[in-house]
Amino acid sequence: MLVSCVGFAQTPVPHFDVASIKPSGPIENGSFVGGRGGPGTEDPGRYTCTYCYLSMVITEAYDVPYYRLSGQNRLPETRFHILATIPQGATREQFRQMLQNLLADRFQLIVHRETREMETLRLVVGAGGPKLKAYVEGEPAMERKMSGAGMYYQEQGRTMVEFADYVSGYFARPVIDDTGLRGKYDFNIWFNIDPDTLASTGSPTLPGAIRSLGLKVEPRKAQVEFLVVDHSEKTPTEN
Repeated sequence: MLVSCVGFAQTPVPHFDVASIKPSGPIENGSFVGGRGGPGTEDPGRYTCTYCYLSMVITEAYDVPYYRLSGQNRLPETRFHILATIPQGATREQFRQMLQNLLADRFQLIVHRETREMETLRLVVGAGGPKLKAYVEGEPAMERKMSGAGMYYQEQGRTMVEFADYVSGYFARPVIDDTGLRGKYDFNIWFNIDPDTLASTGSPTLPGAIRSLGLKVEPRKAQVEFLVVDHSEKTPTEN
């Protein structure tokens, strides 16, 4: 039997240059809630997360949607302010690893991934065929004709996979593109996810907005990967 031994140089574990985590007070009117900054943004050298639950940081660190995070009862109920300085030239993947390491260091966070069966949705073409506007490079965006309260999705040059990913957040379950449409399209839809305001605003539901594009969603069972929280301290170690 031939045994081959190969030596590997140890790769440095990526960490933020400086990171501060502090409990936040009550949310002030007009304050931004959530994370911003980091590689690929207008502020690549700094990441801030204001009034953030730990679950919000975990979903960003592990690049999973909120509905695929399990074990949230093990997380602190406190909101936090996080400020971190990112090494120059860091990639988005390295940034996520830095967040993971920060959570492990400061909250002793332990997670694992597991596959579970859950109800998902298929995005398919409706009986009358698609009613989509093909993207034309350089063409101005469609005028937003909707008005009033609701959610808007006005994007140019998006694929059906990107659209399916977008609506999955509102359905709180995976939406799989099964339309067979491979082009890029311009989207201009308006919808409301609050049943109490549908009648007053006249806005359609999300399924109704999808039907206006000549598409529809259908339920199906599928195996989906979850991120499971095994352990987390309620308070972070000191800065």
